[in-house]
Amino acid sequence: MTTKLIHKIYFLIGIMTLSCGVVSAQKFTIPVIPDTQESVTRQRGIFFTQIEWLAAKADSLNAPIVLHVGDLVNFNNFDQWELASVGMRILDRANIPYAITLGNHDTGAVGEFSGSAAPGNVNVNLRNTHKFNYFFPVNRFPLQKGRFEKNKSDNAYYIFRAGNVDWIVVTLEFCAREEAAQWMDQVLKEHPNHNAIILTHYHLTGRGTIAPNNAGYGDMNVIDIYEKYIKPNKNVRMVLSGHTVWSAWKIDQGPEGNNIYQILQDYQRKDEGYIRLLDIDTEKGTISAKMYSPYLKKTLDDDSSFSFSDVNFIK
Repeated sequence: MTTKLIHKIYFLIGIMTLSCGVVSAQKFTIPVIPDTQESVTRQRGIFFTQIEWLAAKADSLNAPIVLHVGDLVNFNNFDQWELASVGMRILDRANIPYAITLGNHDTGAVGEFSGSAAPGNVNVNLRNTHKFNYFFPVNRFPLQKGRFEKNKSDNAYYIFRAGNVDWIVVTLEFCAREEAAQWMDQVLKEHPNHNAIILTHYHLTGRGTIAPNNAGYGDMNVIDIYEKYIKPNKNVRMVLSGHTVWSAWKIDQGPEGNNIYQILQDYQRKDEGYIRLLDIDTEKGTISAKMYSPYLKKTLDDDSSFSFSDVNFIK
């Protein structure tokens, strides 16, 4: 067997391992992309720099999945959705799985050519996600294992293994309908041995408190979703969100002494291409967070960098 053939076999094994959602090393990184609505609108090169960097660095980061906190686009028109689709296709071609939660700007709640409310009932429009699901059909999400509504990824869950432990990511719609929150609760209960990450657009405020309302046009209040359907589940480890600037975090204790690490990241006003990098070590029980911009080649030196120790991962 030639050396070239051996290298090709190892390459194919690596691709198959990623597509199955398995990253075996105990240390790995989950990149989290904050709201990209402004860069998609005005600084498209910055958006593509983020995605291209993630595709180039996925192996060195040992990244099992890339997460997007929503507001992928700004205006609900085909041009912006096509641009977002082309950008994320870079990850598709690199065989890097990702999950996207829906922000309010990813729905019919906003206009086609402005971020203002679209005509009609804004609550009804909020659940119009036709363009998202057209450009991002379920087959673009290889780790997706189930969803609340048929052929719609508005509320869905993703399974992978990293750091020698099992993980589940659940995406939850903006200020969710109660039946969607109940579905999430059931999914969490059906996977008690998976370390759960809730990926939702609106959760923490910029002050590090849980949002008390439904943004004026959603369904459930954010705090009620958390208290009724997230916090009671002992396998929840993280809640990741955007929507409000800039960076914040909060720790609550769950029903069996498990800590729930809630992390906000939203840099839409800076248009500088920051990505949250969550470095996780399941052996040491640590989660370290920082904001890095591939566009500026710079890590923010402020309170957006922090770390948690004594994290009790489910093994």
